[in-house]
Amino acid sequence: MMDWLIELDHVITLGLNALHTPVLDSIMLFLSSSKVWIPLYVLIAVLMFIPKWYGRKSSAFRLGGRIPLWLTGLIGVLAVALCFGLTEQITNLVKEWAARPRPGHDPLLEGMLHLPEGSGGLYGFFSAHASNTFGLAVLTALMFRRGWYSAGILTWAALVSFSRIYLAKHFTTDVLCGAAAGALIALAVYFLYRSILSVISRKYS
Repeated sequence: MMDWLIELDHVITLGLNALHTPVLDSIMLFLSSSKVWIPLYVLIAVLMFIPKWYGRKSSAFRLGGRIPLWLTGLIGVLAVALCFGLTEQITNLVKEWAARPRPGHDPLLEGMLHLPEGSGGLYGFFSAHASNTFGLAVLTALMFRRGWYSAGILTWAALVSFSRIYLAKHFTTDVLCGAAAGALIALAVYFLYRSILSVISRKYS
């Protein structure tokens, strides 16, 4: 079973990587870059301090009226920071534990890959890009509760994650497991966020 899964990972990675063109390379390198998304992260942080941005089903809308605006936003920003920290640290721990080589370091794929971003670090299971982006996407989707925002931010996370397979920085299972881990961590952080808002709202009521 494991051998079959590894072989499928190789086939998918080689197939997607073979689609490379200069234009696609540029797009995928852009999506994969962490620095270009800093304005998005700043925008999300700013939106957390705007009451009208939250949907009616959001915890901030239902409880935030009793809590000072600055405190509601601060709790949201801290929740996102906690989620990012957890996804980053857990990803690093799993990478060292699993010790699965990235595609560019896999001897079975040597000389068969187009690597516009290089081979990267030695280990790739699971993907930090996938866990970080899906952690942010799922957490903020739950916090804001706006349908079009949720669709957009989840699509963004999926595209960033896909770029990692295209660039041969990760196998498909690296990305899928990273996305699942990020989503689970986001759920845990969201429940903590909601509980904190509830406790504080009772103190201000």
